[in-house]
Amino acid sequence: MGSKFSKVSIKFKNSNSSKNLSSPSPSISSDNTITTLATLASSSSETFRFENGRRYVGDNTFRYLLPNDDEEIDRLQLQHYLLRYVWQNNFSSPVNEILLSGADVLDVGCGPGTWILEMATEYPQSRFIGIDIAPIFPSEIKPFNATFQKLDVTYRLPYDDDTFDFIHIRLMFVALRENDWKETVFPELFRILKPGGYIESHEFDFNIVNSGPNMTCLVNGFAQYFKGENVNIFVCPLIPGFLQEANFININVINQSAKYGSWDGRFGKFAIDDFLMLFQAVKYKLCLVMKIEEDEYTDILSKLEEEVNEHQTSYKVY
Repeated sequence: MGSKFSKVSIKFKNSNSSKNLSSPSPSISSDNTITTLATLASSSSETFRFENGRRYVGDNTFRYLLPNDDEEIDRLQLQHYLLRYVWQNNFSSPVNEILLSGADVLDVGCGPGTWILEMATEYPQSRFIGIDIAPIFPSEIKPFNATFQKLDVTYRLPYDDDTFDFIHIRLMFVALRENDWKETVFPELFRILKPGGYIESHEFDFNIVNSGPNMTCLVNGFAQYFKGENVNIFVCPLIPGFLQEANFININVINQSAKYGSWDGRFGKFAIDDFLMLFQAVKYKLCLVMKIEEDEYTDILSKLEEEVNEHQTSYKVY
């Protein structure tokens, strides 16, 4: 495997700032846009567990720490549009021609499947597979060239060597332990990527620029909580090294700016909305870690939007 050469395209955005289970159904309009319905199909209690009014992955073989309910689906879709705005596209690797002619594409950690649904509609000659440990992706109404599977990327995947032309992976910084990235995930993706294929990784960096006191307090608590689960939320700058260790070559690192708050317009407002939704989702866990009451935590969140506008806070997206 060490002699195999697979090309890699990674996007680092900088800003100071196995089974198919039920899921939400998408509707495809005449102009080829795809909207995922908010309502989820019924799922068994073996698939999900409930805690503090939120739904979580119920599979005890892997403890994903964020919810996977309708509220989280809304947040993930918002993140999709934020990333597409920053990149002005759904990908940055030079794969347009092979997608037009017909390629095999894997989306790792596909969530509700928004990226796959858009890409499969735009490139009908290509074949798209989305995988995730949470079955919140479409199971019935979807483009003919899109498939979803409930799989855990920290285990060997059921694909032959050299299967995919393009692998897309993003927003896994809270889903994977640091050792998973370098010991399991990237070596496995290298195995199933064709020689000359591309892998593209997008991640947020929590080394926030111009962070005010409330933002700093929340991020520190967030980092402490995930560190207790052996998850490094500051993993983004380490990813190029992990890829190199996995024998990928031609690693291209690009930084872009993104901002928190309405001081940067509509998408800055979307970014802080995403942040608030994320920290609302982990409220009960962070209250325990930070040793504060729920009222104090809620007060911190309520001050955040004004604070990021005042400090002109920005963040990195890789």
